[in-house]
Amino acid sequence: MHNEGRQGKPLKRGYHADAMKKAIKEHSSNIVFTSDNVDNMKKVISDYKNILVCGVKGVGKITNTVQALQDNTTVYYTGNPVDFEGKSRPVSYEKYLKYIMNLKKDITRVDDLSTLFIEKNKIILIIDEIYGRSEEQLADISRLYDMENIQILQIVGCMKSMGPLIEKIDIIVELHNDGAFIVDNELGRAICAIFGRKASTPSQKTGHD
Repeated sequence: MHNEGRQGKPLKRGYHADAMKKAIKEHSSNIVFTSDNVDNMKKVISDYKNILVCGVKGVGKITNTVQALQDNTTVYYTGNPVDFEGKSRPVSYEKYLKYIMNLKKDITRVDDLSTLFIEKNKIILIIDEIYGRSEEQLADISRLYDMENIQILQIVGCMKSMGPLIEKIDIIVELHNDGAFIVDNELGRAICAIFGRKASTPSQKTGHD
């Protein structure tokens, strides 16, 4: 079973095969980004399964991602009460979640990721931040990355927080105020290998920017 893009074509999977990695690299180089990050995200979402979205604080990683999914009806979201630095969300986590839910009225919030293991339908899951998640949650996330019917949009403020999960990412997109660009997967893996999870706190129970 293969997850499919909007044109019915299989979504690109590249982390497990060298030949596929080469094909993805060549394909991703053909994506033309503009200053419209909602449209930029739509292009990536239409072609790739496990997507890592990064960028500086305030660039609109979560906002642009959710807005790019307005035409999708099976979108799930799991949050995190802390950001990539371990700081509490501005104002309050409850108001942050309300902001996310208001971006897309039919988005489904999920707190227990293990409940998605029995999901058979094709869905899109937004995972908001990795920092501070427990080992149990990270194991659940890793398993979800491997499920063919679940497309993952992973939001991070700092790429190094990904740790070993970076190996399961098919494409890395960095957003900026004036557009976006693709980060080479090898560079992403190097960043995680060098800086690793050193900045991560001991496990916290969380649900994420």
